Amino acid sequence: MLSGNGLALVIPFLIAPLISRIYTPEDFAGFELFVKIAALIAVVSALRFELAIIIPKEEEEASSLVKLSVKLVFITSIITAFAVIPFRDVIGMKLGNSDLPNLLWLLPLMVFGTGLYSVFTQYALRLKRFNRLSSTKVSGALTNNGFKYIAGLSAPIALSLVWGQIIGVLVPIVDFLRLKRVRTDVFGAFKQTISSKELFRKYRDFPLVSASHGFFDEGQKTLLLFIISAYYGEMVLGLFAFGLRYLRVPLQVFGVALSQVLNEKWARQLDSGQAIKSEVVKTGFLLFGIGIIPFALLFFFGEELFAFVFGQDWAVAGKYSEYMAPWLLLNFVVSPMSFLPILLKQQRMNFLIAVVGNVITLTLVAFMAISDFEFLSVLIVLVASNTLLLAYAWVWYIRISNRVKIQLP
Repeated sequence: MLSGNGLALVIPFLIAPLISRIYTPEDFAGFELFVKIAALIAVVSALRFELAIIIPKEEEEASSLVKLSVKLVFITSIITAFAVIPFRDVIGMKLGNSDLPNLLWLLPLMVFGTGLYSVFTQYALRLKRFNRLSSTKVSGALTNNGFKYIAGLSAPIALSLVWGQIIGVLVPIVDFLRLKRVRTDVFGAFKQTISSKELFRKYRDFPLVSASHGFFDEGQKTLLLFIISAYYGEMVLGLFAFGLRYLRVPLQVFGVALSQVLNEKWARQLDSGQAIKSEVVKTGFLLFGIGIIPFALLFFFGEELFAFVFGQDWAVAGKYSEYMAPWLLLNFVVSPMSFLPILLKQQRMNFLIAVVGNVITLTLVAFMAISDFEFLSVLIVLVASNTLLLAYAWVWYIRISNRVKIQLP
């Protein structure tokens, strides 16, 4: 898992210096707004039932969860088309982005692809097809970034970036469909052996709590970009989003790979009555030790590093990244363990913590933007607030991991 995801991590960084010299910050502004809107919808496209796929002991029940998730993703994509496309011009105008109306035509396709990819990832994890999970990461990263570069040579616009993102999701989906179990459940999605009503009843915390949490979490990220776009313009948004995107690539690839392995391992340990607190503590401090040096370099030399790697036009993005280094370090530590509240039946408390923390953060950011504070001041408050929230989450994860014998459904 880690070797395959390591390759998926290297590919974007190898191509990023080429991409950054083709596209402008304004191009990335429209692209990032599109991606965040798609992620906001996709995160609840299956009402988070995909996260439950790994839990049942019976394969029949897991298969029914896969089929239910696929149906929900399809329905959500159709609703997205009717709810967003007619208002794309208004959305673009309100957010002050001229590229967005043309990009939103592709939103239903992006939601569909992202939702299916999430479902298939969880199913492959249950089937322990770690090689397939790694290969899809590599194929997705290669096609995504490769298309962005090749298309950008003739059409360096936000639309080329969006198509690269979509292709980078659809290619791994085709790869997943090579698995017979996946094909069987997808094409038989409307032939569940366990009714949807029964699944909704048994796994009600996923649509009620986990989906709400996921939507709120993505919502605050999306709203943050909306505020920056509306009050600070496309240039600032593009620089901020570019820095955050390429710094979060290692966090996402490494963190997701480790999370998938730990999720399956710790779920079985808990079910057999084994305590996992010592492993949670050890994992957290190990990740902190791994991350402290690269993020310290980013903190002190971010502007110079970005100018050298991505070009002088992106030096300001490096300056923003220096401020974000503490936040990203804590994210690197905490993210791989973020599934613990689900395993330990603490989803409601986890949601409450996220709501309180993110509401405070966004309220401060919105107030400062409306009051005409300069963007660097807003960024400092944003980083400080998120760093404190992640530090609290880390301590809380350690506390709740002391529980044992959590019975799986």
